Formats: sequence, structure tokens, C-alpha cells
Amino acid sequence: MKKTTHESKTEGRIVNVSSYAHQFSYRGGILFDKINDESSYQTFRAYGQSKLANVLHTNELARRLKEDGADITANSLHPGVIVTNIFRYSSVFIVLSGVVSTLVRFAFKNIQQCREQQQHVI
Repeated sequence: MKKTTHESKTEGRIVNVSSYAHQFSYRGGILFDKINDESSYQTFRAYGQSKLANVLHTNELARRLKEDGADITANSLHPGVIVTNIFRYSSVFIVLSGVVSTLVRFAFKNIQQCREQQQHVI
């Protein structure tokens, strides 16, 4: 990508989709020593941890690209709250699914709306 942007004199862009949920990771951030520890696993914290990894990776990539003088930007974005089935196996969400699914249709984005937002960034 560095070579292509240099030869074409066109700015390169890298966009990683993350989530605001990166702020809700485990207290210690990424728990590398417990990455597969089922006894301390918490669904939403694990999701936050994975999104934190996306943000940290993108920040480091942006730093290195800048250091190398590459004409490439790297950004992570939060696409907004989207109606997906990510919590389909969570017991709390299963109980509340009828009420919640009706309410979220009005407040959350659908996948098509999210895709349109991401295309705008790119």
C-alpha cells in the first residue's frame, strides 16, 4: 500500500470498524494472560476487549505510517448502535428481546445505514 500511494500520489486510507464499547473492556484493558480463561469470561467485557484491540492496533498502525512518512491515514470508527444479533445467546437479552427489539428499531441503525456511514468515511 505504501508503494501504491507513493507511485499514484494518492492518499491511502485504512478504516477499521470498532465500537464505543472499547471503553467497557475488562478493568485491566486487554487481559493477555487470561485471554482464554472461561472462569473470568464476561460476554460484554470480552466484546469490549476485542474492540479495544482494534483501536490500539489502528493507533499503532497510524503512528508507524506517520513515522515512515507514508501518505496513508489509519482510523478506527464507531459505526453507531446497530441492530444485530450479537447478544442472541445472552440470557438477559433473550428475556427482554420482545420489548427491546421493538424499541431498538426506532433508535438504532440497521446494517444498511451503518454501511452507508462507513462508505462516507472511506
